[in-house]
Amino acid sequence: MVYTLVTRTGTVGTAARAAGLAACWLSLWLLAGAHAAHAGRFGPPWQARVSVDGTTVHTAPDRGSAPVGPLVRGSLVVVQGEAKGADGTDWSQIPAGFVPSSDVAEDTTPWVAEVLVPSVSVYALPDAKSAIRRTATAGMLLRVTGAAHGVGGDGGAWWATTEGYVGLDTLVEGTSDWARQWALPGPNEAPQGWWGAIASRANVRVMGTTDAPAVGALVPGDRVKVLDEVAGQAVAGNDVWYRIDGGRYAGGFVHSSLVRRLPDPRSNTTPPPAGTRPGPWIVVDRSASSLTFVGDGGQPRFTTYVSLGRAGVTTPTGEYSTMGKYRADEMTSASVTDADHEYDLPNVPFTQYYRDGGYAIHGTYWHDHFGAVESQGCINVTRTDGAYLFGLTEPAVPADVNARWSNEGLPATPVVILD
Repeated sequence: MVYTLVTRTGTVGTAARAAGLAACWLSLWLLAGAHAAHAGRFGPPWQARVSVDGTTVHTAPDRGSAPVGPLVRGSLVVVQGEAKGADGTDWSQIPAGFVPSSDVAEDTTPWVAEVLVPSVSVYALPDAKSAIRRTATAGMLLRVTGAAHGVGGDGGAWWATTEGYVGLDTLVEGTSDWARQWALPGPNEAPQGWWGAIASRANVRVMGTTDAPAVGALVPGDRVKVLDEVAGQAVAGNDVWYRIDGGRYAGGFVHSSLVRRLPDPRSNTTPPPAGTRPGPWIVVDRSASSLTFVGDGGQPRFTTYVSLGRAGVTTPTGEYSTMGKYRADEMTSASVTDADHEYDLPNVPFTQYYRDGGYAIHGTYWHDHFGAVESQGCINVTRTDGAYLFGLTEPAVPADVNARWSNEGLPATPVVILD
């Protein structure tokens, strides 16, 4: 059987899948879970879920080929390529084989994974030649944000996590009580938080007790938003733990002795130019590393710390508007002209583009350097702050839609960026 397989990098020609190997892979993708969305703009790989009651994985894009096994609704897969069968049917290639494309839908929802293998290296980039950030051992928890394309000549597909990148065959969806406890905060929690700096190395845990597994560590220089203060296990006579928002460990818990409260971010209500459509607006103050959502009557409704562009990729000043909004969007160095390194970030949450060239306000899952320069020119906010702002600005994006653009005849929210 001859067929054409199209991957992110183009046509790779003829192929066949060995049933024994595919069956081995299949066991890794029988995972359950979330709703489907549509965010892929640069082609596979992408994270998807089975969207029908049941489907069969085949060794080739042909219903007459040998079956590998069944997948049920909600099973998690990684789409690595797309193929056209001889009868014209569209097929999606997954590590286990091929499924009809009509039976899967892209899913941008983060999920908590457990390490499946004895140990796995977590890389800084989706490239086996990049630096190793940490080693995770069997049973450890990682939050997965999607499937990433290799960079730096690495042609593989990777799981992107909030800690870095790991191989596709190293994780399984977490089912333990601890995994279920590590939940993301809701957007309405954003206004109630306050900012803190990490005073000394701090393990982040899934609950306010040292019995709970650590999902990572924060160090001096990192900043978090404290969403809640809870009574937990006493440490040195202090039973107060903080539930945090941030980049890598949103929804985790840190002992209060390890966090120093920061001054509140400085509000700025500088109005947009005369003649701008009436309504709320956003002000980004580069000197204060702050973002203010200005509401009715020109009063600050919400202010938070942000991370702005590093030297050489600075965040531009000027007057803009939220011209395009994505609940989740892939950000890749392949789509910009001045990136200072290669990267591939799947499912960047609550992305609001305000200028051509990929400049956006967006949630962040890969660092915790808010109030400092860190980005490639974008305006980085925490995941929860990003979700909250996304619901305040225009154009409005319905819950069952991934993206809206103002050039579709919809309004946009002004954005003023100041030195």
